[in-house]
Amino acid sequence: MHILVAAKQVLDPDGINSYALWGRLEVSEDGRAFNTGATVPQIINAYDEQAMEAALQITEAQEGARVTAVTVGSDTAPDVLKRCYAMGAENTIHVHDDESQSGDPFRISQILAAVAEHLGDVDLILCGRQGSDYDQGAVPGILSEDLEMPFITMASRVSFNEQTQSLHVDVLTPNGPETLACNLPAVVAVSNEIGQPRYPSSRRMIQSRRNPPTVFRADELLPDPAPKKMSIKLLTVPEVQGDCEIIEGADPKEKATNLLQNLRERGALNA
Repeated sequence: MHILVAAKQVLDPDGINSYALWGRLEVSEDGRAFNTGATVPQIINAYDEQAMEAALQITEAQEGARVTAVTVGSDTAPDVLKRCYAMGAENTIHVHDDESQSGDPFRISQILAAVAEHLGDVDLILCGRQGSDYDQGAVPGILSEDLEMPFITMASRVSFNEQTQSLHVDVLTPNGPETLACNLPAVVAVSNEIGQPRYPSSRRMIQSRRNPPTVFRADELLPDPAPKKMSIKLLTVPEVQGDCEIIEGADPKEKATNLLQNLRERGALNA
């Protein structure tokens, strides 16, 4: 089984949130990016790292399964592939595309579909359920349409059933957990409920520096790219206000009583 994991490089959400709280987060002149310079590090999207963990769990249970990690982006994007390799990916692919920052999930999906078709033997594509930058969550669904593959989202566990030769996916729904089955090839979007990703080994971190990714240019994979369907027009920074009130009391019981009284006075409680 060949598993393709899509990984995206994003600005560290903790750094962005800190800048917003400090009132130092600024939007660029064109209104389509944040001016953070090099002070906010770029990291792998957390949901994509959990997709990588899901892929590795399958390889541990399925003999002969292997993982290829792919990222689409500019010159710094391959940094996330080093982490994927250190976690356990067998191969990595970087598609160089300066237009990937435009926020067009249709273009990203088209590139990822072209990579899967170029490899020719991909059985399963795992993505994070959404990116922590734009939170669109559109790429996995569009990718399944481009490749005409079944699509399952909000996965909390992914496994392969050898008896039925089908994929079993535990998903989260408003009515509780469900287990779905589908034939391969398929696209699955992984959620954070899959658990904490494994920490990369120091040995493979060192090896990742000596194993650069295979590089393609987007125009090599997309000789006739589809017209742009979506783009970022304007980013704004919301006003962030912090208001902390300390509930006084001699002991926990008195503090709880004062808290309930405070909530009643503000109309948050009816009785």
